[in-house]
Amino acid sequence: MLKLKRLQILGFKSFCDRTELKFHGEGVAAIIGPNGCGKSNIADAISWVLGEQSAKTLRGSRMEDVIFAGTRDRKPTGMAEVSLTLIDPEVYDGADANEPTEVEIQDEMPRPVEDWDEAEVRAEAAEETERLTEEARPGKVEEDGETGVPPVQPGEDARTSLDVTGPQVVLKIRRRQFKQQFKAGEIVVNRRLFRSGESEYLLNGKLCRLRDIQELFMGTGLGPESYALIEQGRIGQILSSRPTDRRAIIEEAAGITKFKTKKRLAEARLEDAKQNLARVNDIFEEVTRQMNSLKRQASKAERYAKLREEMRAKLRLVLASKFAHLEQESAALDAQINAISEEMRQQAEIVQQAESEHAERTQRGYAI
Repeated sequence: MLKLKRLQILGFKSFCDRTELKFHGEGVAAIIGPNGCGKSNIADAISWVLGEQSAKTLRGSRMEDVIFAGTRDRKPTGMAEVSLTLIDPEVYDGADANEPTEVEIQDEMPRPVEDWDEAEVRAEAAEETERLTEEARPGKVEEDGETGVPPVQPGEDARTSLDVTGPQVVLKIRRRQFKQQFKAGEIVVNRRLFRSGESEYLLNGKLCRLRDIQELFMGTGLGPESYALIEQGRIGQILSSRPTDRRAIIEEAAGITKFKTKKRLAEARLEDAKQNLARVNDIFEEVTRQMNSLKRQASKAERYAKLREEMRAKLRLVLASKFAHLEQESAALDAQINAISEEMRQQAEIVQQAESEHAERTQRGYAI
C-alpha cells in the first residue's frame, strides 16, 4: 500500500505561490479553514495530478480554469503544476520514513516589523512564481531582430539559441535538467498545464504519458474510478448511482480493474488487428485482380512485340528486294542514257560536218 508523503502545488486554482504539504501517511490528517480558503482545491489538486480529465469534476468549465486566474493585486500565472509524492513503506529507505507530520512555525518574522511591506512581499512571491513557471516551460519561439546568436557552451544551464535563416526567427529551447534524486520506493508524479494549451506528465522527473500513470496506480484505488478520493456529495452520488457505476468502484477496490483494462486494451488491439487483416485481404484481392489484368496486358504486349519484330523482318526483305530492283532499273536507265548520249554526239558531228560542207559550197557559189 502506498502512503502519501508530500504534495506541492504551484499556480493551481487559489494556490498562486508554491505551497508544500507534508503528510505522515498514517492516521488522519485534517485540513481546517474557513469557507473559501481552498480546502477543496487540495483534493482537486490530488485528483488532477493523478490524471483527472473532466473539468466538471474539478468544478470548472474548461481545463484552463485550474490555472490561477489572478486577482486585483496579482497577475494570472501561466502554468499550473502539482507534484504528488508517494512512498512504499516496505521498500522506501529514506531518513524521513518514520518521521511524524511536521508543521513549520516561524517564531520570527522574515524581516523586521518596521521594514515590513506587504506589497513588496507579494511582488517577490510573484517574481518567484514567474521564475518557476519560466523554468518549467518546455520551450518557446521568439522573434528576434538580431541575426547573430552567440553559441552556448556544453553544460551551460541556459537557453540554446538556434539561428534560422530566412525571416529572422530564433528558436530558443530551454534545457531542463532534473537534478532531484529519487530513492527506492518513492514515486513522484508531476502534472503541468500551460495557458498556451501545452501539458505534460512526469514520473520521477521523466516525461511520460497519461496512460503510464493510470497503469501505475490502477488497482490501488487511485485509478480513473478512484475510491480513495471522496469529495462532498460523493457518497450520496455513489449510493444513488446505477448498479453498473457502483460495480466499477467495487471492482477498483477489489483490484481487478487493472486486469479488465488490460483485457479491454488487448481486445481493442485484437479488433484493430482484425480490421487491419481485413484491409490487407481487400488490398490483396484488389492487387490480385490488377495482377491478372496486368498479365493479360503483358501477354498482349509480348504478342505485339513479336508481331512487330516479324513485321520489321519482312519489311526489311521487301525493302531489300525493292532496292535491288531499283538498282537494276537504274543500271538499265544509265545504259540507255549512255547510248542516247553517244547517238546524240554522233548526230551532232554529222550536223556539224553538213554545216561545214554547206558553208564551203556557199563560198564557191559566191566565187562563181
